[in-house]
Amino acid sequence: MVEEQVEASVADAASDEFDVDEIQPDLDTFDFCFALAVGLVGILASTNEEIEGWLARVHDSASGKPGDYDVVQRMLGALLYHKGDALDVYSPGEGFVGRNGERAYVMFHRLLFGHDVLAFGKGIMPHNPFALMYEQRGLMGILQAVRHLVADTMSLQGLPMPGSSLLDTERENGKPWNRIIDWVQELSVESCGDKRWAQEIYSHMFTIRAQDIASGGLIPVLNKAYFAARSIEDPVRRAQIRLIDTGLAFFGQAAVGAARQRGIPYINVAMVPQLAKAYGDLIVASSRRTRELQSRTDALCASADEQIARHALISDMLSASRASGDTRVLSHKPIELEER
Repeated sequence: MVEEQVEASVADAASDEFDVDEIQPDLDTFDFCFALAVGLVGILASTNEEIEGWLARVHDSASGKPGDYDVVQRMLGALLYHKGDALDVYSPGEGFVGRNGERAYVMFHRLLFGHDVLAFGKGIMPHNPFALMYEQRGLMGILQAVRHLVADTMSLQGLPMPGSSLLDTERENGKPWNRIIDWVQELSVESCGDKRWAQEIYSHMFTIRAQDIASGGLIPVLNKAYFAARSIEDPVRRAQIRLIDTGLAFFGQAAVGAARQRGIPYINVAMVPQLAKAYGDLIVASSRRTRELQSRTDALCASADEQIARHALISDMLSASRASGDTRVLSHKPIELEER
């Protein structure tokens, strides 16, 4: 009888210290299916050529190019209008102008002048887009620079990665150049035998593109809706779902690029921080859960040791009572263990 009471007491203590309903990190079938579906949506959104073409026409409208645009393209084009900005130095008959004032390589003109937000040229950042627009329009030029850069993310070429100008160089004839151009041209030659895919490789590997940003932004929106619909609160479970769908979207897009470009993957630069965060969140959540479980385990072990000690004390008292022939019932008052 006493043994049963002790076992029941230990079980009650375990239940108080360790509520398994609070911890549900395992993914179920719906979680896996949802994460895979969201990842596929991310892949389709980032690699769809119709979306890419539609966004490119928004940029054309914002650049003042004549054309037959739909209502949304005209509206966005007006909002992001940037023809004549100092970021794009264009000389009639000569084309885009590079850092030295000479004609720039048109496919990489943004890489060669005025579009790197981290650019620090000679003097007071003469090639920084915000500095250039401030010189042209004053304080309103700062806002215009933002509009211009946002519009350029919608172009086929994309917006150069921040810090690209750190790879600036000059050719033997003094022509402005960038090492990234050499890299993508070499990749193009390896892939198709010549340089015709250089710009395509560049735009999908070394630039910020609105299509990539949109595909990455869609994932957390869908995740948030799913967590709310299924009342998923467990941080480890959430982190696992985020890592699966974000990782699938990122590496799936890379695989599509490798298939289209004969082994050269698409790299969604905008999604790299998002993927790193998803992985980091899982590590943090798992580490925190491990510490919580360790703490609860320690508390449970301490409670079990206390119950075992109480059980031993009661057994000793019963044995002593039987040996002396005293059949009185033990007091119902709780037995206090001595401090050790």
